[in-house]
Amino acid sequence: MKAIRFPLVAILVVVSGVALLTGCTASSTGEIDNPVLRRATWIDFISAGDIRQNCRPGAAERIRFVLNANRAEQVRIYDLNAANETLRIRVLTPKQRIDEIRLDNSITRFFNPSDMTVRLSERDTALILSAYRKDLAAPRSELPSELLTEWHFWLVGACLDGKFTYDAWVNPGRDFLALTFPENLLRRDISNIPLNLPPGERLTIRDYNPERQQGYDHYILHLREDRVILGQNYGLDKSK
Repeated sequence: MKAIRFPLVAILVVVSGVALLTGCTASSTGEIDNPVLRRATWIDFISAGDIRQNCRPGAAERIRFVLNANRAEQVRIYDLNAANETLRIRVLTPKQRIDEIRLDNSITRFFNPSDMTVRLSERDTALILSAYRKDLAAPRSELPSELLTEWHFWLVGACLDGKFTYDAWVNPGRDFLALTFPENLLRRDISNIPLNLPPGERLTIRDYNPERQQGYDHYILHLREDRVILGQNYGLDKSK
């Protein structure tokens, strides 16, 4: 049977159109393979909504670490399950553009993150938990209320001792640089995808450059006590 071929642009239009109809407010199951569902549930996913919903006394200790290393360039997700002693590693990066996709393969695989799971020792699990607890308890010099998706920042949602916590650390800043949990995660990262290094200074909307956007919308995230809320998109006209 001859494979049916569709232009990539047409597929992207369908994917984007369906996602926009959802309003990006759907609840996440913790999975992000499907590009349509990922767009629809992304804010709840990076808010660790699935962990928050199941967090109660006696629940397994779970943490979702999200490193937004400029949304248009790289997002790294680390899911720690202390009960199973596993660390799931997912990395989203821009995919190489192609003119056509064959329907005899999985269409969505071109949009999937790199996805792998590491089996941890009891000691490794304890080290990650200990580092995060230490960072969470450390005095803060800055408590961000808004985040731009061009920035480099950590979002962390955790169910520890039956209670859900959510926090953010933004680069550059003393709090971000003082974190100890990133080293523990990166030392166990087997993705072989280099870390997208942060810039030396924090960009503002006035610094927005559409040539760096790489086909991605950038937007403002509003940080709340237990999640982030999607704010407005921003572009070149917002700097005038």
